[in-house]
Order: sequence, then C-alpha cells, then structure tokens
Amino acid sequence: MMRPVAAGDKVGAPAGSAGPVPGVSQGPAAGTGGSPAGGGPSGPGGSTAPGIRTNPARSPSPPAGEARRGAGAGAGTPAPAAARLDPDPPGAGTWPDWDAGPALYIHVPYCRQRCYYCDFNTYLLDPEGKRRYLAALERELDLLAADPGLTRPLVSVFVGGGTPSLLEPAELERLLEAVHRRFALAPGAEITVECNPGTLDEGRLRALRGGGVTRLSLGLQAVQDELLQAIGRDHTWADFQATYERVRRAGFDNVNVDLIFGLPGQTLAQWEESLRAVVALEPEHVSCYGLELHPGTPFHRRWEAGLLDLPGEDAERAMFDRAYEVLGAAGFVRYEISNFARPGRESVHNRVYWLNGSYLGAGPGAWSCWQGERRRNRLHPLAYAASLEQGEPAVDLREPVGRRQAMEETMILGLRLAEGVEEARFARRFGLTPAEAFPEAVARLLAGGWLLREAGYLRLSLQAVPVANSVLAEFVGADPSR
Repeated sequence: MMRPVAAGDKVGAPAGSAGPVPGVSQGPAAGTGGSPAGGGPSGPGGSTAPGIRTNPARSPSPPAGEARRGAGAGAGTPAPAAARLDPDPPGAGTWPDWDAGPALYIHVPYCRQRCYYCDFNTYLLDPEGKRRYLAALERELDLLAADPGLTRPLVSVFVGGGTPSLLEPAELERLLEAVHRRFALAPGAEITVECNPGTLDEGRLRALRGGGVTRLSLGLQAVQDELLQAIGRDHTWADFQATYERVRRAGFDNVNVDLIFGLPGQTLAQWEESLRAVVALEPEHVSCYGLELHPGTPFHRRWEAGLLDLPGEDAERAMFDRAYEVLGAAGFVRYEISNFARPGRESVHNRVYWLNGSYLGAGPGAWSCWQGERRRNRLHPLAYAASLEQGEPAVDLREPVGRRQAMEETMILGLRLAEGVEEARFARRFGLTPAEAFPEAVARLLAGGWLLREAGYLRLSLQAVPVANSVLAEFVGADPSR
C-alpha cells in the first residue's frame, strides 16, 4: 500500500523541473525512495518496493509531469533518500557536459486552488505578484541565455507549474516570445506547456499555437467526477472532454494526458474506466503515476489521522499492471516506468531528465542541473522577484555534483527508461562502464534477474519494473570501484 514520502525525500525538481533530480519531479523521475504506488513483491534487498512513481517532468525539482512532470516542472524532483557519497574533491571530478539536452524548464507557480495531494511549489493566484513574477522571469531568462556554457541550441522547453494556462493570452504570448527571442532552438525542438482543463479557452489556445508550442500536457487524473472532487481538482470529466476537443480543433497534434492511480476510494474498475476513456480520446502520450503522500499536504495530514481510505498493495499493483495491459493493447509503448507514448511521440524533455542531461530552470523554485552543479531558485514568487529586481540571481541553493554522484544518478534515472542505460554512452561520459563503476550492484542484480544486459544496454527486467525503486536503491550510496 502506498506509503508517505519522507519530508527529506523531495526538494523540488523536474517534470519539467521544479526540483532536483534523482529523483525526478522536475522533470525527471522521482527519487528512489519514497512511497508509492505499486508495492508488489519484495525487491532485491528483500523489502517491499516503495513505489514506482516518478514525478513528472517538472523542472523545479528534478525530474517528473509527466516527468511532471521534466527538468522543469513543479518543484519537485526529489533526491534519493539514502545518504550520498561525499562530493569529489575540487577539480577531481570533472567530466564533459553530457550530450542529452540542453533543455529549459520554466515554472509558473500559480493555481486557482491546490489539489489535496500536491506538494509542488505553487501559490494561489495573486495579480500583483504575478505581474512582478513575469517581469522578473524575463530578467532571469536574460541571465540564462547569456550563460557562456550554453553553446548548443535547446532541444526542449517545458513550461510547468502550477497552472501555466492561468496566464492571460497576452502574457502567454509575451512569455513564449521571450523564449524565442533569447534562445536558439534546435530544429524540431519540443515546446510543452502544462494546462488545466478548467483554464484553457480559445484565446489561450491561439496564444499557445502562435507562440510555437508543439505539445500540450493536460492534467486529468481520473474520469469519475466524485474522485476528481475528492482529490481537489477544479474540473469535471465533461470539462476535460470539452477542453480536449478545443485542443484538437486548435490544431495541436501532440497531447499528453496525466492520470493518477491509488487514489482514496478508487477501485480497479474505476481505474480501468479512466484508462479506456483516455484511450478513446487517442492522445499521443499518457502518463500514469501512483499517488504519493507528501508532508504538508492535506492528504498526508488525513493519512496521519487515519482518515484516508487508500487502496491496498495488491490493488495498487493490479492498477499498475492494468495500465500496461490497456495502453499496450491500444498501441502505446512504455518508454519509461510511468510514461507511455505512440511510437515517435516520446517526450523529448523527459528523456533529457532520464538521461541525466543538462537543463536550465527559470522561475520560483526551479532547479537547474548545469556544468557540474545543481542549483535551485528562491521558492516564493515575491522573494524570487525581489532578487532579480535588485539585479541579483534568484538562486538560493547550490550543490556541486561530483563524478561519483553523477554516475549514481545516471544509473538511477536511466534505468527508469525501458531501453535502460547504454553502456558505451556511460563509459564515454565517465571513463568506466556501469559494471566497472558498480561491480557488486550490477553483478548482484544481473544474477538475481533484476537487470538484463542486451544489445549494449543494461535495463530493468519485467519482474523489476513494479519494484523499481528497490532495484534503483542499489545504486544509491554504492561505492564505485574507482
């Protein structure tokens, strides 16, 4: 059964990425510790797998929305719960900047109301605060675009939140214009914006199309109105359907739909109903996340008080399996533990997170993983704006990422991908293959059938997927051979 995530598990990261990775909520996946959806059988360490959820791509913490969402999303990419190795000595742990990326995550921190499970860096909409935030955001984009390390075009831009679609059409136009004016974009670059069904009207859709947005991510979570109300969503299933029709009429041909399983009171039949309803819409991408309980959220408080009726472990495992069955039968390919796509429609931004690539984060609480350093912006929009108004960077937290830590994170994130970790790519980056860097962990997991070695990749076996966090935890704090 889903367990709560410890207070220290998440500091904000990508889905975009509102948090640091290794986790992942900014975009990349969530950490390896944490509670989750899908308990199931015991993992290699003998304990029940803590969860299978990866936050979407949100940048503000590392990886999530989806890879809630990618660098850039939320404020939520969590760091692994286990203690880390000490950083490499100064000058001893340098390695070439990786070839995945660069990507840009932009965090829009405002919502009309907060969902009961949400722990992203979000605030109720404040018109004056929003004005200052948007002006400060343009100043920060100036600083990021002038970074001497930004020598390649961006492969993806992810605008997450919060609720980016709360911005007025003119504000969306100006934000997207600011990105295009300041940054070189690679041919075919992916530009994703997260949207709430209750806020996406014709005017905003025109602004998004005119601003070059290539992909929309729509938060649905469930199709039963009673479940939507129970989790604090501000829309109905009918609202979502109407929004989806508008999105298609506006010409968007790359759409993600977010779903959550393991909700309070949710049954397997309801989960399957949600899956089949989404399949009938024919989106290009579907993200299926197990509910997580984070300290400070209404759901966590209810859980502590014994007032939250959550599905048990067997039910969550059945929901996880049913997603694979229903989406697979409909032609979706699982390319990451929680993410399914039509062939060729995988999220570029999320893959940057999973490949432990380079990304810049802009906005309150946004994380960057850049040139051997992870850094986070000030969390509150007014504090963030005040720093930039004074001509200072908004960064309030910096963490050097040494070679050993980067090797850990590359394994933890990369193994979430169905393809796994490419051994030659890992060796080009670090001078060691995964088996040379982590001889005991790799040997043990291969012998136990938790990892497979195929065509130059190390990947999770089918039996390891439901208990992925337990498997990935084998690399957290592991002592590389050299």
